[in-house]
Amino acid sequence: MIQLENKLYTSTEVADILGVSLRSVYRYIEENKLNPEVKTATGRHRFTKQNIIDFLYPNGDSKEERHVEEVAEAPIKKSVRKSIPAVEKKVVVEVEEVTEAVEEEPVEEVPTQEPVAEQVVEKEESVDWLSKFREAAKKFEESSIKEESTIFTKEEPKLTKFFYRSKLGGLKDIAQNIDKASKNSGLDYAFTMSAGLSLHSPIKPFSLLHAYIKTKDKDFFERVLMLTPSDEENGQLGLILTDDNKIFNGSMQMHGLTVVSKDKLLADIREMDSDGSLIKEAESILG
Repeated sequence: MIQLENKLYTSTEVADILGVSLRSVYRYIEENKLNPEVKTATGRHRFTKQNIIDFLYPNGDSKEERHVEEVAEAPIKKSVRKSIPAVEKKVVVEVEEVTEAVEEEPVEEVPTQEPVAEQVVEKEESVDWLSKFREAAKKFEESSIKEESTIFTKEEPKLTKFFYRSKLGGLKDIAQNIDKASKNSGLDYAFTMSAGLSLHSPIKPFSLLHAYIKTKDKDFFERVLMLTPSDEENGQLGLILTDDNKIFNGSMQMHGLTVVSKDKLLADIREMDSDGSLIKEAESILG
């Protein structure tokens, strides 16, 4: 049986639990098969143990739910911790300290999992829970190192981008609705990357729009454009948040839409075109 804790799970954690891709989790959300408990201000979803149980047992099988709860609350035996190699003892101690902090003052998430009780491992020989624990411990350690390096690195902040799919239709429909909603509400926006370059001259087909908006307007566009979170590979729209008025003040109107200045467009393509497929075309068109 699945072992769940009384905490908030991220979409990635739910995908690991269900054994599916992150894209499948998003599809379950869109189809109202999987209902998140919380949607954060940045558009991320958080799920409770009950949300996951309701998805796995939509007919409300109380026997299965009781077993899940009993397994989740089973005491942790010291023998399991003793079986973990000495190299990971430090990580185990950190996990225990985080768990104690949760008991005293609840927080939104605990980035690691508790070891599984010995009797549960014996019953579920097909699931390598020790490997799952090691993977979670490794992620926790890597995230801690990344956070520490960020504190001491004096780099300029990178652009904050969010990727979505829209229920309005294709890219043309999305672009027209961005322009219409912005003008009706007196808000700023400006297309860049492939969307911006295509307003200067026809280019090869593309599947993702990029547009600058102000940080405070993010929720408005998510609601009006009927957006659902996605990853960059499968997204239709990438919203780039900025409070730099120079971007909007230097923008221009082309074919009824707003696009960043030529210099800004070329700079964005050089910075964000990771595979270099758009740079030569941009330099040829923009000069």
